[in-house]
Amino acid sequence: MQENFNFNDSINGIWEKLGEWTDSLILSLPNFILAILVFALFVIAAKYVGKLLGKILRFKVKQDSIREITIKIVKVLVIVLGFFVALGLLNLDTILTSVLAGAGVVGLAIGLALQGTLNNTFSGILLSFLPELQIGDWIENNGYAGRVVEINLRSI
Repeated sequence: MQENFNFNDSINGIWEKLGEWTDSLILSLPNFILAILVFALFVIAAKYVGKLLGKILRFKVKQDSIREITIKIVKVLVIVLGFFVALGLLNLDTILTSVLAGAGVVGLAIGLALQGTLNNTFSGILLSFLPELQIGDWIENNGYAGRVVEINLRSI
């Protein structure tokens, strides 16, 4: 059985599909704009939460490095929360579940591959919490000497 190819039917099918996609895009555009606005609000909120937390921790925590790490972690958590809220507004809950499951597997693989780097990062976190080492201290290590100006996750 042989079918004849009709060029006009093919073009009409393409135009119908493009029309359906356009209609779908127009219907979901308000949710998309709302999701972008909500995410932007969370990014702005993260900035102000970081400033507020910095003011609060200035009196509670003496070490600058602990303050900085805490502020960065809280900012990232607020932004990630905003990302998930924005995805929820787009009705991407099933995709979100799949992404989180995939992220767990990928995180495990990356963790195994980057053991040395992660070990150094956690050492940097531990150095931040040690009261013996603070910003402004004079240190000597392997023949090098200098003043500590910043303590972050990877270096002093």
